[in-house]
Amino acid sequence: IGILTFHYSNNYGAVIQCLSLQKQIESMGYSVEVINFIPSKNIIKELIKNLGFRKKSKKTGSFISRTVETARKLLIMIPYSHSLNKNFTEFRKKELKLSRRVNEKSIRTIISEYDAIIAGSDQIWNPSQRKHPYYFLDFGIDFKGFKISYAADSTTSEITPESLDNLKKALSGFTYISVRNEHSLQFVKTITGHECDITADPTVLYNLDLHLSSGKSDEKYILVYILGKEIEGSHFQAIKKIKEKYGDRPVYSIKIPTMDFEFFDYADKTFYDADPAKWLQLIKNADFVYTDSFHGVLFSLKYHVPFLAYYSEKLRATRFMDLGKRYGIEDFIVNNIDEIEEKNSIKTPPDFSKIDSLLKKHREYSIEMIKKIFYEKKI
Repeated sequence: IGILTFHYSNNYGAVIQCLSLQKQIESMGYSVEVINFIPSKNIIKELIKNLGFRKKSKKTGSFISRTVETARKLLIMIPYSHSLNKNFTEFRKKELKLSRRVNEKSIRTIISEYDAIIAGSDQIWNPSQRKHPYYFLDFGIDFKGFKISYAADSTTSEITPESLDNLKKALSGFTYISVRNEHSLQFVKTITGHECDITADPTVLYNLDLHLSSGKSDEKYILVYILGKEIEGSHFQAIKKIKEKYGDRPVYSIKIPTMDFEFFDYADKTFYDADPAKWLQLIKNADFVYTDSFHGVLFSLKYHVPFLAYYSEKLRATRFMDLGKRYGIEDFIVNNIDEIEEKNSIKTPPDFSKIDSLLKKHREYSIEMIKKIFYEKKI
């Protein structure tokens, strides 16, 4: 079995969900390999993007303040980008069973080695990927094996007319399609005219504690893991409300210096180059997690850590709304500071017994779907 996903990204959720899917399928008795497909990148373009030099930038402040912020980012990015990349690379080499490295030109040379290829999970079908065939398993040559998607996310159900025909052609070649949320189901239904299964993110399927040591500690702290824009009403106000409930504990922040990040000046300690195992440990040991990360929420649920999740961007809203309804955590996902009080998001902790029950039900259903399709197709 080959897995094709965003494993190459220095993003905690992307790497951990890939490892979880690999481990789950291995536990079912299959030989699994992560297809080491790494798309070509324009390094200069990525650097400019991450420093915030964007067309029609909405950033406020004087030229001097923006220049100072850029200088601060460079002082972080230059040393920590290297160490972060090193830590992620070592983790991937140790934990993932990787194929030989391929790119857009050479990926065709490897696909015949698999009886089935699984596309997923993560946002592999997001709008930026729809002009590219790879994560839709359209390689431009005949593939004799089975094409499967597992818990793929389209980010949005909206489809441009010019991409519809290519998407229809690509998805028509799949043996089995599953997605991880309602908007992705609508995306598939619009293209194919058929419903599909909604399966759990791979991180729900497999208990990585069985594989990665991440013991509990007595350290007391509030963990902040932010990937996108600031919450409406400010992070400062959100942290203030959390401390009113949990005490004036130190704030630990996790940042990815290779992404477009904002400084969190209220953090007592910032981790810029934690590897995925350390990321899991920081979530597990936290007294409270404040995040806009999908996987940050899922591991807070798994580890029974009280949390507050928020979304600011439209493309983040869909997955959080689905997550809230699916696991009964709507009260702990907000769009702005005012909703924290309206929903009583911090003062009343989540009912983890109910959440565990919903996660267990979804996990069992999802594993059964994998077994069913593998059995029916005699993979």
